[in-house]
Amino acid sequence: MHYTNLISQVFEKFAKHSFHPKIQKWINLAYVKYFNINLEEFDTIESYESLNELFMRSLIKMRSFDKAQNVLIAPCDSKVMEFGECRDNQAMQIKGKEYFVSDFVLEELGEGFNYINLYLSPKDYHRFHAPIDLKVKRIDFIQGALYPVNKMGLEKVDSLFVKNKRVVLSCEDYKGNPFYFVAVGALNVGGIIIHFAPNIATLKENYSHTFSTPICLQKGDEIGSFQMGSTIVMLSKGWCYHTKLEEGIYFGECIAKEQE
Repeated sequence: MHYTNLISQVFEKFAKHSFHPKIQKWINLAYVKYFNINLEEFDTIESYESLNELFMRSLIKMRSFDKAQNVLIAPCDSKVMEFGECRDNQAMQIKGKEYFVSDFVLEELGEGFNYINLYLSPKDYHRFHAPIDLKVKRIDFIQGALYPVNKMGLEKVDSLFVKNKRVVLSCEDYKGNPFYFVAVGALNVGGIIIHFAPNIATLKENYSHTFSTPICLQKGDEIGSFQMGSTIVMLSKGWCYHTKLEEGIYFGECIAKEQE
């Protein structure tokens, strides 16, 4: 077991433990203050009976977003770490650090794919949603290391995305184009929850399943959640991103439009 996985297991036990309400409130307040978290859209701080519940907090009210088919919304609150065009089966995890896309999603993609990497910091809302209408055809769970996916981690570890634990959703968009939605685990992120595949959270070995009937997701539907910060990577055809590097974005915000 990699030492980062061991650290994550220890932290996960602490985060899932429910302390006495007064102690838990103090832990929650300290976390919120340290990371400068705005709880206006969420429940009261006393309602979270563990640090893990605070990490995985849900919105009290659904955010509004553009429902037009030709608009792709941010699937999560995050920071844009990198985006661009896949070239020669490669994409960048961060400037100067490339990885092989086929090793990442376990499939040869061919030409014409774009990618975007979205980093969820410890302060962010940790649930992720469908950026457009999608049909999920296959799910792959890859057991791996839990290297940190912040800027320092991305610069330090070669092919980090390929080495880390992750869940790959192989989908089609509303035009039938291939679309890959990948939830990448990280340090202190021992669990990745996918609502329509609850067994994923407890798996200890690699797993792959092709759905006999695709799972249909509408734009904005909640797909799942992380425990603490991590990364979402999307690989797609036919979408033009109009974001900036290291720009903070929010779930529901328009980040791409269909290429004409």
